[in-house]
Amino acid sequence: MNDDNGMSTHAREMSHDAGATALMQVVDSGLLRCGVPPRLGGDGGLDHLIAGAAELARHHPAAAWLLWAQRMTIEALLLSPNIALRDHWLVDLLCGERAATLSPWLEPLRARDTGRGWLLRGEITAVPNLQWAGFSLAAPVHLGEQRGQWVLLRSEENGLSTVPGTVAHWPAAQAAALAIDNVFFREDEWLGGPELPARLAPLATALACCLPHPTDWNRTTSPALSPTRLATT
Repeated sequence: MNDDNGMSTHAREMSHDAGATALMQVVDSGLLRCGVPPRLGGDGGLDHLIAGAAELARHHPAAAWLLWAQRMTIEALLLSPNIALRDHWLVDLLCGERAATLSPWLEPLRARDTGRGWLLRGEITAVPNLQWAGFSLAAPVHLGEQRGQWVLLRSEENGLSTVPGTVAHWPAAQAAALAIDNVFFREDEWLGGPELPARLAPLATALACCLPHPTDWNRTTSPALSPTRLATT
């Protein structure tokens, strides 16, 4: 039996296991806590994160891609004015109980005001760390006149799904395109404003070695390698 991505049930289960194992490797490395304030669960400095990320990228590039996704989202939470959102998710992200990922692209999702909230639409390609057990997605969106806003969406939301046929040939990375089809946005999921990418830029530069292909975060530092050309690892 094949799923919508053409994978057999056995292959899909192996892919899920590979992704969970790679994420736990990232957690066990301690790199997610490097550069995080000690009072919020951090341990280690940014220099250790940079060195560890480079080492991980050399020996396990799929896990390095997951490190980028998880640590960048953690940083976005640390920088967020929404303290309640940070307090709700930070511990789970640091210990790997919850997977997280950040849009590799700065093209915003579209939003429609229903009068009772916003419905979001769009597609984001080559998104890593889409773990089967669930994940959170940080993505930009224009909310009417509020341009360049950032939100944190849960994979459990109706209308958020992977696009059939887009799973990258790198099972441990759990990467695919995401479709956002009338996903309801609640105000308590607001992550930050248009200043967030600039504030994330230093960490994005530090973790550029973790990205296997150019994105809006690393266009000047990464070789042009399509995720569809990556070898299975």
